Amino acid sequence: MMRRFSFAAALLAGGVCFAQPVGATPLDEAGARQQIKALLAMPFASGLVGASKASRFAWVEKRSGVRNILVADATGTPEALTHFTQDDGTDLWGLALSPNGRTLAYVEGGDPEYPDDPSPAPNLPSFGTRQTVSIVLEGGRQMQVGEGWNPTFSPDGRMLAFIRKGSLLLAPVGGVAKEVMNVPGHLTSLQWSPDGKAVAFTLDRGTHAFIGLWRVKQGAMAFLAPALGQDSLPAFSPDGRSLAFVREHMPIAYQKTEKASFWALHVYDLSSDTDHVVWTAPAGQGARFFAPEGSGLLWADNAHLLFPWEGSGWMRVCTVEPAKAGPVRCLTPDKAEVSSYRLSQDGRTLFYTSNAGDTDLWHAWQQPLEGGAPQRLTHAEEMETDLAVAGGRVALMATSATQTAHPVVVGQSGESHALVSPQAPASVHFVTPRTVILHSADGEVVHGQVFAPEGGSAAPHAALVFVHGGPHRQMLPAFNSMGYYSNAYAMNQTLAAQGYTVISINYRSGTGYGEAFRNAPGIGREGASEYRDILAAATYLRTLPDVDTTRIGIWGGSWGGYLTALALARNSDIFAAGADFHGVHDMTEPDKLGLSPAQNKAAHDLEWQSSPAADIAHWRAPVLLVHGDDDYNVEFEQSTLLARLLSEQGVAYEEHAFPNERHAFLRMQDWLTAYMWMDAFFGRTLAPRQH
Repeated sequence: MMRRFSFAAALLAGGVCFAQPVGATPLDEAGARQQIKALLAMPFASGLVGASKASRFAWVEKRSGVRNILVADATGTPEALTHFTQDDGTDLWGLALSPNGRTLAYVEGGDPEYPDDPSPAPNLPSFGTRQTVSIVLEGGRQMQVGEGWNPTFSPDGRMLAFIRKGSLLLAPVGGVAKEVMNVPGHLTSLQWSPDGKAVAFTLDRGTHAFIGLWRVKQGAMAFLAPALGQDSLPAFSPDGRSLAFVREHMPIAYQKTEKASFWALHVYDLSSDTDHVVWTAPAGQGARFFAPEGSGLLWADNAHLLFPWEGSGWMRVCTVEPAKAGPVRCLTPDKAEVSSYRLSQDGRTLFYTSNAGDTDLWHAWQQPLEGGAPQRLTHAEEMETDLAVAGGRVALMATSATQTAHPVVVGQSGESHALVSPQAPASVHFVTPRTVILHSADGEVVHGQVFAPEGGSAAPHAALVFVHGGPHRQMLPAFNSMGYYSNAYAMNQTLAAQGYTVISINYRSGTGYGEAFRNAPGIGREGASEYRDILAAATYLRTLPDVDTTRIGIWGGSWGGYLTALALARNSDIFAAGADFHGVHDMTEPDKLGLSPAQNKAAHDLEWQSSPAADIAHWRAPVLLVHGDDDYNVEFEQSTLLARLLSEQGVAYEEHAFPNERHAFLRMQDWLTAYMWMDAFFGRTLAPRQH
C-alpha cells in the first residue's frame, strides 16, 4: 500500500559550532577517496576499562584498520601491549585488567555480538579463524589461555574465569585453563563473589534464562530461584551475602504496556537460600526493562542497590534499599538520558555520562549518593559518552567534530588529560555540523545534524539524507563513539566536502530523547511511523535555496538500509537515488505463540505493509546494494531478495557483496571500498542534468 504524507516540516533551531573549515573548494572523486581514507585511518579507541585497585586503564586502538591494545597509568604515556600489523578484520575485545592493573586479558577474533557462533574470516584465510582468550602478563609475556570469551579476574587477581557456549573455564593466571562445568545453553555475565569462592553467571536458554552459581572449592553448581522469565545482570553485594538480578517477562505484543509490569529487581540471600522481590516496576513508562549498553546493577554498599529505570520517561540511574523493599529514589536528572555509569571506589559517588541540558550534547558528571547537585566532571567542549573508573581516577571516551574517540583522564580539579589525541591531516576538509529540530507531518519533533558545504554554491547542488541503523542509536554533531557511526560521520564530512548538503536525521525509535520517543507508536513492523521523520528530513532539504530538489538522495545501513529502501519504494518521486547497506526488505516474521490466528494474520499484514517489498511496484530510483554474506544481524537473503524484486521491476541497481564479512565490516579496507562505491554511484545518479 502506497502511503503519502503532507510535507510540512519546519526548522526550529540552529546548532553548535565545533570545527573550522580547512577550505571551501569541493573535492573531486580522487580527493574524496584521499579524505575518507585519511579519516578512516585515524586512531579510534574503544573498549575502555580500568583496574579496580590501581589507576590504570586499557583500551583497543584501531589505526589504519590495525587493532592493538594500549595501556596507561592515569598520568603516564600509553604503552602498546600487542603488536599486530595487518588490517585482517581480527577483532580485539572483552578487555579485563587484573585488580593491580599489571595483567591484561582480552579476546582475539570472533564477533562480540555473536561470541558463540563461528568466527568471522573477512580476510579470506586459507584456514578458519578462532576466538581465543589471551593474557599479557607483567613483563610483557603473552599466552593463549583457550577458546572462549568474557575473561574475568578473581578479586585477588590470581584466577581467570571465561566462558565458551555452556562451558565455564577457570585458569590460574599464567597457567592452563580447565573446563569445570558444561551445561546446555549459553553463559554470559560472569561475576566473581567478593571472596573469590564462587562465580555467578546468566544461563540463557532462549525462551528463558537462569542465574547460576558455581562454587569453586566444592565444584558444584546451583540455580538461584529458577523461574519462567529472563533473568540477567547478576551483581554481588560487597559483603558477598546477597546477589541481585533482574527478572523480565517480556510482552508478546510490543505495545501492551499500559496496564502491566514486565520486570522486577530480585535479591537472593545466599546464606538462607531465599529469593526476595525488592521492587517491581509499575505499569506505564518504564514497565519494560531497558539498560544502557554495558551497564547493569551496582551496589553502593550492602544496603543500597543502583539500577537503570525509565519511570519518568527518561533513562535515569535510581536506587533502592532492598531491606526496605523501596521506595525508589532516582539520582540523575530528569528530562535527560544516561549512557554510561560507574561508582567510585568507595561507593559514595556516582559517575555518569548524560545529555542533561541539551539532548544533542553528552558530557560526564559526578554526583554524591548522599545528596548534592550534579557537577560536570570536565569543562571541555568534547562529547563524552562512555567512562571507566580505575582506582581513584576516572577516564572518559571523548570525541569532537574533528577528533575520533580517544581516552581522556579527569584530573583532581576537573582538568582533563588526553591519553591519545587523534588529529586528522591538515588536508582534510571539515565542515561544522549544525543541529536542527524539525516537525514531522504528524507533529513528532525530531532532531538532526546538517553538514553543509562551506562557501556556498552558485548553482543548486545535490543533497542527501543519512539514516542511522539500530534503530536504538543517536547521531551527534561529532564523531561517534561507536565505530560503525564514526565511519558514517567521516563519510558525511567527505560528502559535504564534495559539495553535497547532508542531513543526518535522528528519527523516532532512536535513543537520547526519552522512552516515549524510542517506543513511539507504530514504529518498524508496527507501521513504519518513523518513515514520516525521513520525509521531514527530505522536506527540510527541499526548503533550502541552494539544494536542487530533483537531486536528493538517501543512504544508510541496517535499519537505515531498511528506511532507505522504504524511501525509494514509496517515494522515488522525492528520492532520486539511494545507497542501501545490509538493509531489511521484507519485515514479515513467523507466527508468535500466544496470538490467535487472526491476530497473527493482522500482525503479518502490518509487517508486510511496513516492508519495502510491499511497494516495489512504485520503485523507480536507482539504488546501490552492499552486503557482507556472513552477516548475523541481517540475513544476506534480504539483499538477494531485493535484487530479484528490482530485476522483475526493471529498476536499475548496482550490487556488491563482501564474502565472509559481517554486518559491521571488520576490515577498514572494506569500509573504504564500500564508501567509494557509494561515492561514485551518487556522482553518477545525482549529477546535474544536461540540457
